[in-house]
Amino acid sequence: MNKNFLLLFMLFFLCSGAFAQTKSINGTVLDETGQPLQGVTVSLVNSSVATQTDANGKFKIKVPDPGTPELRFSSTGYVSQTAIAVGNMTIGLIKDIIAGDEVVVIGYGTAKRKSLAGAISSIKGSELEKAPVVNVAEALTGRLPGVMVTTVDGAPGAEIVIRVRGGGSITQDNSPLYIVDGFIVDNLNDIAASDIESIDVLKDASATAIYGSRGANGVIIVTTKKPKAGRTTINYNNFFQSKYMPRELKVLSPYEFALMQYEYGMVRGTSSDEYKNFTKYFGEYDDLELYKYQAGTNWQQKLFGGAIRSSQHNISISGGSEKTKVSLGGTYNNDEGLMLNSGQKRLYFNFKLNHELYKNLKLDLSARFTNTVIDGAGTSGSSSVRISDGIQTRPINGLADQIVLDPISASDGEDDYDNFLRSMINPVDLAKQDYRQRASRDLSLGAALTYNPLKVLNLRSELAATLRTGRNLRYWGPLTGESRNIGNALPLGEISTANSDAYRWVNTANLNIIKNKKHELTALLGQELNFATGRSSTNKSTNFELGTSPDVLFANMALGTPYLVETRELRGENMLSFFTRANYTFMGKYILFATLRADGSSKFAPENRWGYFPSAAVAWRVIDEKFMKDVSFVNDLKLRLSYGQSGNNRITNDVWRFLFGPSQNRTYGVGNVSSPYYNFINTSLPNPKLQWETTVSRNAGLDFSLFNNKLSGTIDVYKNTIKGLIIDNAIPKDAGFSTQLINLGQTSNKGFEIGLNAPVITKKDFTLSASFNIGRNIPRIDKLDGNDTRFFASNWAGTDLKTQQDYLLKVGGTIGQIYGYVADGFYTTDDFESYDPATRQYKLKKGIPAATILGGTIGVRPGTMKLKDLDGDGQITADKDRQVIGNAIAKHSGGFGLNAQYKNFDLSTFFNWVYGNDIYNTGRIQYNMLYRTTLGNISDRMNSDNRYKYINDQGQLVSSLEDLAALNKNAKVWSPFSMGTASPVITTDAIEDGSFLRLTFVTVGYTLPRKLTSKVGISTLRFFGTVYNAFVFTSYTGYDPEVSTTRSSAYAALTPGVDYSAYPKSRTFTFGLNLNFK
Repeated sequence: MNKNFLLLFMLFFLCSGAFAQTKSINGTVLDETGQPLQGVTVSLVNSSVATQTDANGKFKIKVPDPGTPELRFSSTGYVSQTAIAVGNMTIGLIKDIIAGDEVVVIGYGTAKRKSLAGAISSIKGSELEKAPVVNVAEALTGRLPGVMVTTVDGAPGAEIVIRVRGGGSITQDNSPLYIVDGFIVDNLNDIAASDIESIDVLKDASATAIYGSRGANGVIIVTTKKPKAGRTTINYNNFFQSKYMPRELKVLSPYEFALMQYEYGMVRGTSSDEYKNFTKYFGEYDDLELYKYQAGTNWQQKLFGGAIRSSQHNISISGGSEKTKVSLGGTYNNDEGLMLNSGQKRLYFNFKLNHELYKNLKLDLSARFTNTVIDGAGTSGSSSVRISDGIQTRPINGLADQIVLDPISASDGEDDYDNFLRSMINPVDLAKQDYRQRASRDLSLGAALTYNPLKVLNLRSELAATLRTGRNLRYWGPLTGESRNIGNALPLGEISTANSDAYRWVNTANLNIIKNKKHELTALLGQELNFATGRSSTNKSTNFELGTSPDVLFANMALGTPYLVETRELRGENMLSFFTRANYTFMGKYILFATLRADGSSKFAPENRWGYFPSAAVAWRVIDEKFMKDVSFVNDLKLRLSYGQSGNNRITNDVWRFLFGPSQNRTYGVGNVSSPYYNFINTSLPNPKLQWETTVSRNAGLDFSLFNNKLSGTIDVYKNTIKGLIIDNAIPKDAGFSTQLINLGQTSNKGFEIGLNAPVITKKDFTLSASFNIGRNIPRIDKLDGNDTRFFASNWAGTDLKTQQDYLLKVGGTIGQIYGYVADGFYTTDDFESYDPATRQYKLKKGIPAATILGGTIGVRPGTMKLKDLDGDGQITADKDRQVIGNAIAKHSGGFGLNAQYKNFDLSTFFNWVYGNDIYNTGRIQYNMLYRTTLGNISDRMNSDNRYKYINDQGQLVSSLEDLAALNKNAKVWSPFSMGTASPVITTDAIEDGSFLRLTFVTVGYTLPRKLTSKVGISTLRFFGTVYNAFVFTSYTGYDPEVSTTRSSAYAALTPGVDYSAYPKSRTFTFGLNLNFK
């Protein structure tokens, strides 16, 4: 019987094998860039059979045979894919912007995205690497909904302005809080994209309130790549760039320039200096034909011409055991600027050590060092002066270019032609003599201990220190205005240094209080202490010998005449904070977040020192409800609501109390002649009642994934209210000060954001994915100080600009409203009654308003720019004839991109756009008139075929109304002599549509087959080429529509969108490689 049973048992298994035969399936899983993905779970659908991909993205799994079995591929942070199992299959996974199991960095911890209730946008470092740029902030442009990234100009080291949902304060800093591996930093300039693991942007108060006063404008958390256990991994990335200026501003040709000079001399009269100078230096009218064949000097090409070379090298090493993991990275960047003598060099090191001291005690050490040197005019707003010089400098010197000068009279300064040559300051020489360098060294050190005394309790203590030293060098040669004004036309120089130390100590306790099938409750308790101090010094000396070079001058400052010598000890900034957060989840689908933070800041008086910032958020995972089981096209669905408060204390220290310091000014103060004299050093009247600026945030959001995860996305709508605005308010001067910081007024921001991601095609050898985002932010002025309107000045032209207050702030209106006159073409002969040859004046007809503000030295005449008389009183006045003529705030902005991979080739493209904003193009003012000088060049818009003219083809002055009408029947624009050399005014002519669509980058890459590279010990070798700033589709006539050059103004947030000869952005061609050893 036992034998029979054994036979039956063996027969059963043989039959089972006959009915359940299998076959092996091999394959590879790649990401969007074609790189192998390790750790991807490959499972047989409707079965428990599963495996994972190895370090090369390879997998092997057994499936039933015959049949059409399906495999499911899933990995944290990627959209899962299902495909029919075939031999040697290749699967491409794309990033999931709402991946449920994706781990997101939040305040003082991490969380799975599916359990979040706040508005958080994220991007992986692998996405940023597709656009090889020097500054990682540039790579964020247009990538994340609600995050506006503006590169203010194209200078090396140029400021990149990031605004999360528009900011909110109208006078204080609107920059978000930047945190890199726990260190608070000023910007993202010094981080290599290849070192970044992820960037998470916290946007609503439920996410940012945990940071209290620092989080009012959003929080950007950068996590660099962590050390990994296992074999040592070496990554080397480099790229080389060639840069070009995409466009030039057209100016008058040598002939047109000479013709304009002749015409202006004729208009001023043959006895005028202008006419006499023309005939002396350029010849007679009949000589003008000679200038048609003269090339002249293209000063823009002299300043920006030619290909510029830049490069970046990055290496990282990572490895270790499960107990001790170490990573070290280094980056060197040499970025030459478009402008002559400008550029940036940067050296960056990043070190991390994770060590398990004991089973429940871990030590984390980190260090970051950055050394940056920026040369050239791009380090400050004066680059605008250099650029305008390149446009306005005359292209020819007339006869002085042709004749041979008498060396004796020239050396005596008595040769008129030599003096004429000297009167033109060569922009190239000026750029060399206006030397500046900004150098900084930053060292950030961090240490953290994590202790787990219980499974449900995590204790962590972090200590971080950031030590910064900075040095600015300025050299002014005899050609510079500074030398002529205070240096007796001799070289002078300035050395300024600034050192600062910032310390941060954070202690947190994370508790997993409850965790079962129905309930999950976690809590965070924490305390934070921040302390910062600094020192600065300035040494400025004049009257150095002619020919003294910058290097010699800086090494021998004592040999000059002291002009300014001062040393300051910056007052320390202290802040003590306590915070807590609770997260409760019921049934895995009902989520509640609650946060409270208290900040005590030394920037306020003791009675107003503490600010309290609560927030709450709820989320509902609709997808987990029973009624959603039959909705097959929906794979994920979550609703979110949040409300909270955060603060803003970004003001200078001690604005609430009087401070005294040594002074050379012997006005009212303390001291006498024989001892140090002390005076107020406050710049405004102290206000002990000053309080926190508070942002109240409301947000509603929807996360979804549809059609078998073929389309996923997020939608958010929000409204932020900023209360108790801190404004520098004007006060009566008999108080001893002209302004005082006070709390008044209220603003708000409301808008929406949409982000979409879709794997369009997923085949064996070909994958294609697309991404899209759009956002709109509408700022509004809700309350002011009792006045419905206030005016502010952009100050681009200083006191030269008539009616300097060119921006309007009005209750019920928006920020960025540009205020000025309405251009109404130009005066025609029909507007005039008569012409008096004796006085050379034209008389306007009755009822025609005279724009005397434009008359300058020649008065209103036919061809003068015409302004609208808005109130109809027959006069053009600043009070009644100006209105809002533009708005610098965009209606919406966003970006979209495509990523494709075919076998070993990969392609990435990205577009970003801005729509509906106006640009205040000062070039339409200063380059369309004889601004400050009658011998400067102007825009080609004012050529003789286009402008209103006063001379005929014979070079004769035309004055009669009848002859002027016939001469200018085809004129399209007013005469550049409209204002003479008068101060300019702002009109609608200077306001242009700033909308644009930019092909931000195109990257094509090729990865060598692994079977080739593995023979020489290389894991991955990829070559790539990128075109950055490939095309810009815009109607804007300036260098680039992405511009804002009033950032240094005290009211920069209120005067956006000014283009004052911004440093042009380059078109960049990049070639590089990614090399990996494992």
